Amino acid sequence: MKSLIFGMTLFSLGLTAQAQTKAFNPDISVNFLGLFERGTNISNDRTQVPHNGFSLQEAEVQFLSDVDPYLKASALLSVSQNPGTTDFGISPEEVFLESTSIPNITLKAGKFKMALGKHNQLHTHAFPFIDAPLIHQALLGDEGLNDAGISASVLIPAHWYSEMIVQGFSLSNDTLYKSTNSGSIGGLAHFKNLFDLTDDLTLEFGASGTEGNNQWGKTSSVFGSDLTFKWRPAEGGKYKAFIWSTEYLNGNRPGMSTDTAHLGGLATWIQYQFAERWWAEGRYEFVGLPYSSEIPLQNKQSALLAFFPSEFSGFRIQYDHLMTAGKAVQDHAIAFQYNVTIGAHPAHAY
Repeated sequence: MKSLIFGMTLFSLGLTAQAQTKAFNPDISVNFLGLFERGTNISNDRTQVPHNGFSLQEAEVQFLSDVDPYLKASALLSVSQNPGTTDFGISPEEVFLESTSIPNITLKAGKFKMALGKHNQLHTHAFPFIDAPLIHQALLGDEGLNDAGISASVLIPAHWYSEMIVQGFSLSNDTLYKSTNSGSIGGLAHFKNLFDLTDDLTLEFGASGTEGNNQWGKTSSVFGSDLTFKWRPAEGGKYKAFIWSTEYLNGNRPGMSTDTAHLGGLATWIQYQFAERWWAEGRYEFVGLPYSSEIPLQNKQSALLAFFPSEFSGFRIQYDHLMTAGKAVQDHAIAFQYNVTIGAHPAHAY
């Protein structure tokens, strides 16, 4: 009997030690995106990003863990090709700590994706389409607005989900700011509201804006709004769903050449899930709002078909048709992407 009790005690101590060890080990995940592209306006030079043919679009390694009862931390490292070479580089995409114990308030500090609109907060593997909208690429660059700073998110007491986010950050974004003064700080505000219209239908509305000094000593700014409807039936929602999302950005970058200083555009897209693992998407984009004779108007249509066997793997094929004012030839492109995640990847935001 004594030996049985002794054995059970050792087993219990072993489980306790294992649990304590796990508590100090972060959850680790790796996501990677393989890509094949072929387009009339895509380079055949393997050193260019993107280029025709096969490529590793991106790989992400993420470490996520509770620090203590008050904080959690996330470190996400991105591996991608350096433009102008075939070499790959590793860069910190998001490295931050976040509070967990303050009621209705979340504080964040580090390097992270800023809450400018909806799409800018997404990682590449979570993009609705294989590429980012044209207006996001033009105003925010390939990496989006992603800087070191601090953030405070406050839940507003209301009968619906209402959140206000205020952020301060460094102005290193090459496309929008590229400020040479490290002491200069930009500001951002984002107001988000989520309504349950029915048991099956939700509406999300957001408005956001950011300002900061740019490399010419002037003030760059971007303002935008987003609207999203999501329908998923309470019964049978595993097999069918519908999303319609629209986002508009309007940027002003005084000091730049006149054809790009003031630029606006929108992207609107729909997603229809018609089976458990299949869905189809369509997107329309327009760049040139507000209109200027010096800005080349662009409109783009995209169609996508996706097959996701599970939440850890997916395959997508996308077709793009791009028309640019003043350009006689229209551009066409097709892309195939596989998306794989291994490890304990956290859930995406709603």
